[in-house]
Amino acid sequence: MKPDYKLVAKAKYIHLTADLAGELWRESHKRWYPPKQLETLAQALLSPEAIEEEIDGGANYFIVQLGGKPVGYFAWKMENTALFLMDLYLKPEHRGKALGQGILASCERLARAEGKGRVWCRVPARSLPVIQFFKSQGYRPVGPAERLVAGVAMDETEMERVLR
Repeated sequence: MKPDYKLVAKAKYIHLTADLAGELWRESHKRWYPPKQLETLAQALLSPEAIEEEIDGGANYFIVQLGGKPVGYFAWKMENTALFLMDLYLKPEHRGKALGQGILASCERLARAEGKGRVWCRVPARSLPVIQFFKSQGYRPVGPAERLVAGVAMDETEMERVLR
């Protein structure tokens, strides 16, 4: 079954995205942050207000659907010379089934069409499976990308793929 990408533009979809993002992001980050920090980060990054603010700032959020059911989401934003893949999360039972590969390929095609020379993202520095996924798709680690979000330090690795 081929996935559909539903652009998030209406309030109802912003709330659905926030719920889905909160669930998937918490699940993937709970081993690295204590509960209070996890909730602080989730509220700062994934609340409906935070997502709406990102959209107002030029981000594009999409709900990934299979058979009309949401199975994940992703978000990207165009920059001067690159497409920044802000988020890419899938439900655990849908990982390893080429959905992520398809999303990356779509982002890369879009970046090329817009004349951008690379796609980049930040991934949790301690998540070896995520880093390995991106490496398997031609991305390379550029370096550490520690950032402070709502007073919480996020230990991340910046990865990029130069488009040819």
